[in-house]
Amino acid sequence: MKESFVTYRRRKGYSEKSIKVNDSHLRRFTEWSIQESIDLYNLTYENALEFISNERKRGLLNQSIVRELNSIRIYYDYLIWKKQIKDNVISRIQIRQAPHKIVSGMLSCGQLQSIYLNYQKLPQWEKTSKTTERLHQRNSVILGLLIYQGITSGDIARLEISHVKLLEGKIYIPSSRKSNARNLEMQAAQFSTLQSYLNTLTTENRQSAYLFPGKKHGDMVASLLKQVKRQYPQVTDARQIRASVIMNWLKTENIRQVQYMAGHKSIRSTEQYRSQDVSNLARQLELFHPLG
Repeated sequence: MKESFVTYRRRKGYSEKSIKVNDSHLRRFTEWSIQESIDLYNLTYENALEFISNERKRGLLNQSIVRELNSIRIYYDYLIWKKQIKDNVISRIQIRQAPHKIVSGMLSCGQLQSIYLNYQKLPQWEKTSKTTERLHQRNSVILGLLIYQGITSGDIARLEISHVKLLEGKIYIPSSRKSNARNLEMQAAQFSTLQSYLNTLTTENRQSAYLFPGKKHGDMVASLLKQVKRQYPQVTDARQIRASVIMNWLKTENIRQVQYMAGHKSIRSTEQYRSQDVSNLARQLELFHPLG
């Protein structure tokens, strides 16, 4: 197999920026290995622990060490793929990190639904042309997907027309390097606007297979939420909406189901939202029922 490490990572979906970061971490690890007379092809679990200890002595925080280990793990996965080694000891190491705050200012199911329904009722006088009316229709569909399916800007960019299954009442969210694919139920409030939007795409006979043709979908979502904030200043960004959706799901669904719905590759990602929900409750109890 002649595929280089760079080509291997590109094929796996890593960006050029990520590859540069990987290489920087690997250079650091290689220098340390040479200094300690450690054979990279015969790395032991104890060697890996020694490296972690060394990085801590250098003053690196756990988060930075985890990033280094991820880069090293990718390299050893590559060596396994090339059949140059049989075991990736780095993949057996887990560093416990302090739970971080997901986001503040959670929105309830009722608040999210009100935001969506009121945005749909944009006054006719604000639709100054067919273009603005089509943009409002598209934005209504996107807002519905953010609020009811909790998808990200990246998900929006990957959605294709064929992923919408109106007869089944579902939408397929394709996988990415960071998330799993999933089939999600659509809500009744979404159907009419989504059907109209699909009809518009068909009428205009667009060549693109994507549900939302164009570039810079992050900017598309940011522009939409800027409009929403005029009426709902408590809305901050798409990340807040997604976090709210996931935390609301956790109140009615088991954690494995929420992991699937959110597209999380690891159950730990889902657990962070549950942990924050408990922390928020504890802070509220302390605020309204202080001890002592």
